[in-house]
Amino acid sequence: MPVSSALSTALSGIRTTQQQLGVTSANIANAKSAGYSRQTTSSTAQVAGGRVYGVEANQVTREINLLVQKQWRTSQANSAYADTRVTSLSALDSYWGAPNSSSSLSSVYSAFTTTLQKLATTPGDTATQGSAVSASQTMVSRLNQLSGDVQSLRQEAETNISNAVSRVNSLLSTIADLDKQVVAVGAGGSNSTAGLQDKRDAAVDELSEYMDIRVTDQPGGAIAVSLTDGTQLYDDVPVTLSFDQQGVVDASRVYSTDDTKRSLGTIRISSGSGSGIDLFKSGAIRSGKIAAYKELRDETLVDAQAQLDTIAATLSKATSTRQATGATATTATTAGYTMDITGLTEGNTLKVEYTNASGTKGAITFVAYKGGTAPGNGFTPEPGDTVVGIDLTSATDVGAQIANALNTATGSTDFSGSVATSGATTTVTLAATTVPASHGTINSVSGEISSSEQGGYQAYPLFIDGSTGKAYTGLTNGTDNITGLASRISVNPKVVADPSLTVKYSSGTLSGDGTRPQAILDALDGRVYAYSSSIGMGSSTTPFKGTFEGLLSQVVNTQGAIVEDAKNVADGLRGAGADGHSDEYVQVKAVPPKATEVTGRMPCRSTACSSVRTCRFCRPCDSSSRICSASLPPGRRRTPTERSVLGARSPSASGRRFPRSTVIFRTPTF
Repeated sequence: MPVSSALSTALSGIRTTQQQLGVTSANIANAKSAGYSRQTTSSTAQVAGGRVYGVEANQVTREINLLVQKQWRTSQANSAYADTRVTSLSALDSYWGAPNSSSSLSSVYSAFTTTLQKLATTPGDTATQGSAVSASQTMVSRLNQLSGDVQSLRQEAETNISNAVSRVNSLLSTIADLDKQVVAVGAGGSNSTAGLQDKRDAAVDELSEYMDIRVTDQPGGAIAVSLTDGTQLYDDVPVTLSFDQQGVVDASRVYSTDDTKRSLGTIRISSGSGSGIDLFKSGAIRSGKIAAYKELRDETLVDAQAQLDTIAATLSKATSTRQATGATATTATTAGYTMDITGLTEGNTLKVEYTNASGTKGAITFVAYKGGTAPGNGFTPEPGDTVVGIDLTSATDVGAQIANALNTATGSTDFSGSVATSGATTTVTLAATTVPASHGTINSVSGEISSSEQGGYQAYPLFIDGSTGKAYTGLTNGTDNITGLASRISVNPKVVADPSLTVKYSSGTLSGDGTRPQAILDALDGRVYAYSSSIGMGSSTTPFKGTFEGLLSQVVNTQGAIVEDAKNVADGLRGAGADGHSDEYVQVKAVPPKATEVTGRMPCRSTACSSVRTCRFCRPCDSSSRICSASLPPGRRRTPTERSVLGARSPSASGRRFPRSTVIFRTPTF
């Protein structure tokens, strides 16, 4: 071999070694750099005419596990979804206040009832009367404040969706630019695209925090990005998303798939592939920060507002409506009841229990309304309850309307009814004929009827709807105006001006008569109500029932459980293994700020587990089946209890369950 050829061969080896050393040094220097992938390069002998005349370095490539990368991006979306919920719900939890905090709703209510108890024993004390009014104002002020806090969180979610859409558009543009550079640089086959690919992956990884995405490799080193439902986000040309953010968010603002009813923003593809698609309406975004913001804005925080509104509504109705009971009324040919309905107004109810001529029992709840559409069975939360409207503007009096409905229900003419007024008292009489022998009967008549400040009844409108100036009854001009009531509820200005009304129920009430404050206490702590399942408690078939105090406790407990569940799910997502159970784990990407590095074995936190295992979400196991509730064998479906433990939402609520995910991945052992 000529000396020149030998020198040339040696130099090619030196150059190749230098390049390999450069790659190795870059790996060492960037060992802890976020988003950097380990790079390698190999060498190839240069051969011509059957002789080796040198060596050359091949293109620098990245050492990356594509399966783990895919799992990582899935986990990014799920972890971001969980962390976003935790942040918002933790803020809500802090607004509610700790149970032992003087500002918590439970403590404020306790102070209110304590004052009423003192007033019931010392009704003539003007200072105690004033304290009762002050405690009432504190109660409604706390409800007003909590309602404002909930709406501020919804407003924040609306703003965050807008900011997220802007960032997604920027990331898609960056991905498109880097993707084109990867294709152009890699076209020659000799230049390394590893650095560009790392930058592109970093943008894709950040995008996966906002929404659940799928990345598909394309010819020439290019990629395509879509949502997991198949909606294209980038394939040579990126789409542009738009969000019609609303300026002010309050309880009346709602999201609807019907644009004519929608008063909150939605995300659409405004240009590119799939232009015009509404991503919220189609349910295309299933995880990530954006999905969490939407769920908070349209579901979780709406439920919280509904619970506050129900508290306000029950508080107003319990104090302002009296429970009336019919008294026996018989004649030679009829038997029935007579009842005082003085003050009957829109939204008040009368319940009649009866037996028809064949002995079948039934009951009808009559709801007073003022013209328009009569209330239907959905007016009350009781399952199977038959509701019939009685029109207060009709020429036919209330008694006759009730009797007509009873005759229609029984297919008879047994029932009759009438109304009589004597002075300030209005009475309804409902009866059934006792001739012939086979006839229907009225078993009982009862009602919940509004009372005025000094109408002679213990109930009075202590708490009113600020928009109407009246106590909440369930109907105002034919519409249930409960939405946002917690923000509108206030203390009756007449009572504020004259605190003695907390005791005086008529002009002749004695100064030492504590009947009214005691009656209010009894209504709040003793009267049992059924509550709509729309507030996130109970169901349509088995509604939650309880006193006002019971409702308050249940709401506080429900909110606390939601926050704790969200935290547990988020913690589990940060620490669970790819298969839900662990041996050893390694990080494949830089750990997010809240992530936790996991090594060694992690036993399940629940004592119910019979083996040392790690639940997928680090959640308690189902103690009855002794099966980890987060990791199931093929073919086994989760029970309703397990879905609840995992924070899964009912398909009827959001159409999806909480997605499976990973954050830290298991190292295979051989």
